[in-house]
Amino acid sequence: MAETWAQALPPAREVEAPLGWTRAEQFDPFEAYLGPFFERRTDGHREYALLLDERHMNAANVAHGGALMTFADAVLGYGVWDATERSPCVTVSQQSNFLATVTIGDLLWCRPIVVRRTREIVFARGDLMVGERTVFTASALWKVFERSSVA
Repeated sequence: MAETWAQALPPAREVEAPLGWTRAEQFDPFEAYLGPFFERRTDGHREYALLLDERHMNAANVAHGGALMTFADAVLGYGVWDATERSPCVTVSQQSNFLATVTIGDLLWCRPIVVRRTREIVFARGDLMVGERTVFTASALWKVFERSSVA
């Protein structure tokens, strides 16, 4: 059986990459719907971005918390994937903190940080930013699987 978890998906919507960013590959159908996501390298580190549009807003016309948590989960997952040479992995837990509102047109970005790695668990964190303003923080535990154990 092909490793479907490792096949890039098209984004649900065509959005031009912001200046200095390129489109990131996405592998999860829900995340592909939320995106597209963008990536860049800064000081040797990968950073990811999401340009917020009407799909990401709640009834108060600010970004929905679920959209922010999903983007954080995806970004931390990219960091874990990089740290494990693209081994299959899943989120075990995620703690999130909402610090400020964001709205349509904001470019939300994050540099995922792998804090610690054991044989089966990876600890990761990240700050979601708009410009230089921190709007959301997340930390998570990820379970890493051997490639042969994922069907």
